[in-house]
Amino acid sequence: MEACEVAMSRSEEDCSSSSEDEDIPVDEEKVQEFENKILANPYDYGTHVELLNFLDKCGDVDRCREVRERLSGLFPLTPEMWLAWIKQEKLFLPLDRERVRDTLRNLYSRAVKDYSCIRLWCEYCNDVVTDLEYSEDRIREIFELALSNIGLHVTKGGELWEQFRQYEETLLQTIREQLDKEDCPEKEFVQDLYNKQRSRVDSLYQRQLAVPLTGLEYTMSEYKTWLGEGVGIPVALLTRYEAALKKREAIISFEQALEISAAPHEEEYLHYIEYERKHGDPARVICLMERAITDNPLNSNRWVDYLQYLDQVLKVKTVVLSTYGRAVRNVPWIVDIWTQFMLAQQRYQLHFSHVDETLDEALKNGFQDAASYLSLWKCYLSCHWRQERFQPLKTNGSEEHLENNPLNSAFERSINFMNQTFGEEGDPTGELTRFMAECEGVRDDVNSFRVLMSGLFESKIYKEQSSLWLEYISMELRFGEVSEARKIYQKAVQCSTDSPQLIIQQFLNFESVHGTLETYDNAALKCRRQQKKINEKSAKEAEKLALQNKKHSDNKGKNKQTSKDGPGKSKTEPKDKNDKHAPSKKRKISSEPENQKDAKVVKPSNKSPEKPSFPKKPVQESAEIDKSKYPLTVFVSNLSYDATEDDLNETFKHIGSIVDIRLVKSVNNKSRGFGYIEFHTREEVMSALELDRVPVLGRPCYVSECQEKSLGSKTEFKYKNTIENHKLFVNNLPYTTTEAELRDMFGKISDIKSLRMVTTKSGKFKGFAYVEYRDSESAKKAILELNDTQVGDRKMSVAISNPPGKTSSQRHNDSSLMSEKPEEGTKRKTKMNFLIPRAISQPRAKPSEGGKIGNQAAASQSDTDSTASNSSGKGTSNSSQEIPRKMLSNSEFSKLFNK
Repeated sequence: MEACEVAMSRSEEDCSSSSEDEDIPVDEEKVQEFENKILANPYDYGTHVELLNFLDKCGDVDRCREVRERLSGLFPLTPEMWLAWIKQEKLFLPLDRERVRDTLRNLYSRAVKDYSCIRLWCEYCNDVVTDLEYSEDRIREIFELALSNIGLHVTKGGELWEQFRQYEETLLQTIREQLDKEDCPEKEFVQDLYNKQRSRVDSLYQRQLAVPLTGLEYTMSEYKTWLGEGVGIPVALLTRYEAALKKREAIISFEQALEISAAPHEEEYLHYIEYERKHGDPARVICLMERAITDNPLNSNRWVDYLQYLDQVLKVKTVVLSTYGRAVRNVPWIVDIWTQFMLAQQRYQLHFSHVDETLDEALKNGFQDAASYLSLWKCYLSCHWRQERFQPLKTNGSEEHLENNPLNSAFERSINFMNQTFGEEGDPTGELTRFMAECEGVRDDVNSFRVLMSGLFESKIYKEQSSLWLEYISMELRFGEVSEARKIYQKAVQCSTDSPQLIIQQFLNFESVHGTLETYDNAALKCRRQQKKINEKSAKEAEKLALQNKKHSDNKGKNKQTSKDGPGKSKTEPKDKNDKHAPSKKRKISSEPENQKDAKVVKPSNKSPEKPSFPKKPVQESAEIDKSKYPLTVFVSNLSYDATEDDLNETFKHIGSIVDIRLVKSVNNKSRGFGYIEFHTREEVMSALELDRVPVLGRPCYVSECQEKSLGSKTEFKYKNTIENHKLFVNNLPYTTTEAELRDMFGKISDIKSLRMVTTKSGKFKGFAYVEYRDSESAKKAILELNDTQVGDRKMSVAISNPPGKTSSQRHNDSSLMSEKPEEGTKRKTKMNFLIPRAISQPRAKPSEGGKIGNQAAASQSDTDSTASNSSGKGTSNSSQEIPRKMLSNSEFSKLFNK
């Protein structure tokens, strides 16, 4: 959004100055570069503006017009951009007057719908007055529209009033000249026209003097002059005039704050609007809100406040709907505006096709999270439900009803969209299914209700939620189905995990009210059994948690002791050797004589006799392959568990002669979904790799080279993640689309090099595909001819393939997580490091630049442990001789602990 704001501000400066520069030759390569960026991302506002400014500087008017038309179809244009466009079209007025006038009328009518800008309205009204094709009534209609939009602008609205009044006074003067002629025919008729026109001018004066505008005193002076001497001002007008002056005094501080503050004046507008809303003049509030969104059209909070005000206060159909249309063009990422737009369309009784179109447009914009899409679909279904709720059922409430009813078709579409896009996590509480089931319950369609709810509880994520079970039971009791509610309670007791106690309590309460003593006893028995399982599980979890806490505290204590000892001391060494009252250590110190310490000590074992070991049950069938056969073998995965060797042979037999097919199976002799296929030649292996993702029993089979796990080879993504001008990304396709249908559509453009339909691991189509041509020209032609083509119930989107690549920070994070290495000269720390004495765990010294080994580690040990140093027989001086490191004996190891 920040990039869009920068591009908009830059476009306002460039559009006002670029047309005045001298024309320069058009650089077609640079234009093509801009066009390629736009093809890759049609919603890149900044690139559109850069291309427009470049063509404007080159003086290419025709292509400027095309770019502006394309840009205005995607985004609202700023007032400056509209004025620059109009100014450029006016240059051709002498050459083709009729065409240019029609173009200008169209541009003005479109421009004033985007934003309410005083400059734009004044320019529009000025051109209307000079256009002889407009009638007087049409000119007055446009002036009145301008006044209703911007005439209450305190500091600039007076310009419009003056312009309107000058037009009416010019007409009055013309009629007056005709009336003054002695030979004026139909003098009474002209006199009548003069009186009516004078009345219009007088009315304009009185209306303007009642509005709090700057320069109001000068307008009153003009009005007195226009009335003439001896003509008094009406008392009612004087009252309104005084009220306008008082109102202006009250709000002039807000206007001054806007003038001295920097754009976009957020705080100033906020206080100004709050003041106007308190004083309850809807026209002034709307005018002020229009000014606020014109100065900052990307502020979503301003749009939301404006729309809420229109919905709650104004309630005018044309104003409300047009403002919603402008809002979704300015801030399309706000899902609440889209949902309120659909509600407004239904509130004002538009045909439901408008709601469908709004949903389709909203889905194209791409929201940030699953919750936004969920809110959008739920609002759409609620609109659908209100549209059809009073229609009688056409079926008997079977599963056929779920497929044929329009509401249920919309529900299926929403479920498929959320599952394909986010999986079950997209609707974690089953809101869409529960809403649809509630609708079927209101219709008294019990069978459809049960089909929906039973399908919901097939998923583990839903069956564990007690609140969903209780809602299901509540609906069954609403239907009066006590026996069904009892069955559901029995399932809920077994399945719910988040609040099992609540389910148990509710089950017993249910049987107390609706059951007999026998059913109550059965329910109590089931609940006791389940309660026992819950208690056992809780006890195990508590025991496991206690064990983990104990291990954690033990490790923490050992680490703390290690840090207290310091790097140069043994763990058992007291802080002060001269302290006779130092507490004794838990570790026993050997009392053997000094000359016997070198002897090998064998401590008695306290371990209990080992239990006899039994052979373990094999987990899976061995699938080891001779390494020499790796180059002739491919690894196949993501197979259906029902797939057999015959199925794989049928898929790969056309490549050549297959030596062997081995499916990896579990101990129960069931396929684990992967295996190996061995061929005779390396060429056959390469041909098999080209069949990657070939369907086998409806699932895409992943084919890769057979490699040893210890090699640590990283699987590389086989497709490019950069822009490919000859490859197309085809999106928003129905999930029922087939490859043959896509080949038929895109094959008409040119020969297709490859076509890849993206599917889930289960083989379900995800709604988008990649089509590769042999050249970029064919791809561009396909975009122009097939983009926004209706395919089934969706509009297909076609664009140049430009998948987003990983950022450098993401690559760094991935590599650091997957292949983190210790620094040179250090060891990787493990959980067992605290058990190894520091003297042993010292790193070996590296060879110095002269190729000799330093003695830094030995010197450090010598300073702190003379006994170990003497026993090793090595000095502590930093000699330049190569000193090999001697392994410690048992006695030396014992000395380290007994010091």
